[in-house]
Parts: sequence; C-alpha cells; structure tokens
Amino acid sequence: MLSTRYHFQAAKAVIIGGVRSLVDVILHLGAHRTGTTTLQTYLENNRDNLNTMGTEFWGPNRTRSGLFTGLVKKPGNITHDALIRGARSSGLIRMELGRLELSGVKSLIVSEENMMGAMWDNLAVGQLYPEVQARMDRFANAFGLHCKRVTLSIRSYDKYWASVLNYLVERGRKMPDSEELDRLVTQPRRWRDVIGEVASVFPQAELVVWPFEAMIGQVDQQLELLNNGAVPVRMRGRDDWHNASAGCAKLRQILVDRGSLAKAEEMPNDYTRWQPFQDHHIAALQAQYDEDIAWLRGGADGLATYAENSNSGPAGTHLRPLETERGQFHDREEASVG
Repeated sequence: MLSTRYHFQAAKAVIIGGVRSLVDVILHLGAHRTGTTTLQTYLENNRDNLNTMGTEFWGPNRTRSGLFTGLVKKPGNITHDALIRGARSSGLIRMELGRLELSGVKSLIVSEENMMGAMWDNLAVGQLYPEVQARMDRFANAFGLHCKRVTLSIRSYDKYWASVLNYLVERGRKMPDSEELDRLVTQPRRWRDVIGEVASVFPQAELVVWPFEAMIGQVDQQLELLNNGAVPVRMRGRDDWHNASAGCAKLRQILVDRGSLAKAEEMPNDYTRWQPFQDHHIAALQAQYDEDIAWLRGGADGLATYAENSNSGPAGTHLRPLETERGQFHDREEASVG
C-alpha cells in the first residue's frame, strides 16, 4: 500500500467548443541512475497491455529515434539551425499528439531522463542538472497544456554520484580523483533546486516525486503514480531488473584491460559495491539528502507531491546490495548515456 502522502488530480481537460478530449501527457524525467531503464523496459514490453486501457508509451526507443533530435541539446550550444530543428521536433510531437487524440488515447507516458541533461555534463561542471530549467523550457513548448503530470525519482547523493561515476568509468571515463570527489560533495545544487526549476516550467502540471530507496523495483506502483492510479492487471516483467551497476570485481577487470594497473590495485577484487567516497563524504551527502526528504515530507512549499511506501524508513536508508554471479548489483539502476 502507498501512503496518503500522494494524491492524483482527476480532472480532464476538454477542447473548448469540441468533443475531443486532450491526451493527458505524463513526463517521467528520471533522474539518471534511479531505476529508469527497468521502468522503461517494463512499460515498453507491455505496450499492448497499456493500450487496452487507453495509455500510450514513448520511451528511449521512440524519443531517441529522431523524435527529440532538435530538443535534447545543451542550451549553450543552441544555434539558429538547432532552433529550426527544435521547432520541427516540437511540431512533430504536436502532430503525434493530435493523432493519438483521434485514435482515442487517453494518456501518454513519456519517459526520457535526458530531457533534464546528461550525466557527462553533470560531471563536467560538477553540479546536479545545472541547466534543467532551460532544457525543460523546450519540452514545455512541445507538449504545452497537454502536460498534466511530471514525475521525478531522486536518490541519496552518495549513491547517486557513485552510480554515475561507476557507469561512466565502465564506459571509458577516468577514475575520479580526490579533488573531484570533494567538488561533488560541496557542489551547491540539490534535488530541491531541480524540483523547483521543473515546477516553474510546468506550473499547471502536478509534480510527483518519489525516492529511489523507497520505491526500488516496484514498477507497478511507479506506473500507478505515473498514470493516475491506472495499472493493467496483465503486465509482464514485474520482477525483471535492467542495467545494474558493476561490482568492484568487474570494474577492476575493466581497469586492468585498460592498462590502469595502479588504479586496478586500489579496487577490491570482490563483488561489493564500489563506493569512491570516504566516510566523511558519505555522512555529508546523506545529511544533504535528509534535508531534501524532510522538505518534501513537509509539503515542498506546495511545489510537489511526495510519494513513498507507508513503511519507508528514514531518509537516505540504504538497502543491502544483492551480489550476483555477474558481479553486478541488481538495484534497478538505469543506465542511459544522455
């Protein structure tokens, strides 16, 4: 059971003077490393079941096949040509929404974490989604008043940054040094800032936030939050996990293969979770997250609705990692490059 910390708005918008209902668009923004690939795969593999209840789904298979080409771009790199491509993408999205309306679709779930930014960019500037407002402005223009709900999953900073670093080191990024880790601990942006900026872009939409720690692997309940409580009875892959973080043994072998023998020697040769932060770093990062959760539980200044399990423990509670033969942790972490 979910607690009463969240609720849903049931009102439906109708085109003035017409009989055709607007498609309710629900944007799922991620964040990265909070189980989004697991949720996206679950929804993608159940498109037929979702369609039976009038719900359509756009995930990475759709958004990264040209639909969002002109919209997912660093604000500082937007040229005149990029503006033209963005307008073309926005027009295509509006055309697709019109097609869905004519076909009787009631709701459209759009899950794409790169709408907020990319993990590479976050680490490059050492901040948490520093351009989220400017990025989301472009999507607000595309989805307009169709957007009825925006959802965001968040995660304790010590695990979030460690998971981001894990994912990118596995794909060629250098290992972080002590200076970079210090910068991530002291970087000024919090989930509270991200939530406030998203809310400012979509003031007419309900903003729902849930913590990764309390909703881990519960894809049915996440769908319930996304889709105004509507979940098909028949759904496949409820217990499947996708794109988990590599354990220390796997990262160690990657470093050996890369020729980084000194760094590999520093890595435990076992299946424990890699945690680059020191204990004092972890304590500081968890304290920051505690403040975020307290703010959300306190009403989030009216900006967001907070959802968590009724039996959720203190903010930042960390679940015991599960070891597998592949040396990965099945903690439902997503893995999009953005």
